[in-house]
Amino acid sequence: MLILYDGTTSVCGIKARVTLFEKGLEFESRNIDLRKGEQFAPEYLELNPNAVVPTLIDGDNIILESSVIMQYIEDIGPAPSLLPESPLDRARMRLWLKRIDDPIHPSTGTITHATAFRPAFLKKTPEEKIAHFAAMPDPARRARQEAVYKDGLDAPIVANSVRIFDKFVIDAEAALTKNEFLAGDRYSLADAAATPYINRLDALKLLPVWSETAPHVLDWYDRIKRRPSFKAMLTDYLTEEDIARFDAIDDSTADKAREILDAK
Repeated sequence: MLILYDGTTSVCGIKARVTLFEKGLEFESRNIDLRKGEQFAPEYLELNPNAVVPTLIDGDNIILESSVIMQYIEDIGPAPSLLPESPLDRARMRLWLKRIDDPIHPSTGTITHATAFRPAFLKKTPEEKIAHFAAMPDPARRARQEAVYKDGLDAPIVANSVRIFDKFVIDAEAALTKNEFLAGDRYSLADAAATPYINRLDALKLLPVWSETAPHVLDWYDRIKRRPSFKAMLTDYLTEEDIARFDAIDDSTADKAREILDAK
């Protein structure tokens, strides 16, 4: 059986789980508690030296990187295909996957750490904070977290992340004005990849920022939430602690995002 090392709220982990569900593949989910730093454990680093999730194990094969994992699942899985029919729509799908990997994914981390995860970090001892950053192998990721844990929503990189998300949502709106899904008229890997990121905007109470400018995106998200994969692979994975962490976010996050976008 396939084994997926993931995290309950990890957007990349959700991408992989949703794809597995949509392809009808059974798998064993092994949770890595990212808040406790289990991704830095030596035994996990042997599987994934990047200290991130997800990691997919298929027999003796180890597959890394969420977008690569999604395409691997598509290749080994049965029908239905999660690839668009036309070459042009497949190209569009791959562009969405690439864009979600960078810059959307790091921007998501920036905003999430500045809001949902910052309160718990600030409660750590100075020694624990030093150890947290010292364990991170990616210097760019470490620098982003250091900035947002220090200044929260006032960190300059937060404004840039909000603008990146604004462009993403507006471009998704344009695509969904023409098609039922992001890369054509049927559900594809592009929709599976975008699901946790739009959901994260919702969890951070940011989605209303685009309620007037992106109605087709909100309609797409409503349809995505009605798919069985959403509850099974996203909602049902949340712990009480996860829910409480995001429920604690107040409307100031959305107000700050509106202030940033109004000033651009």
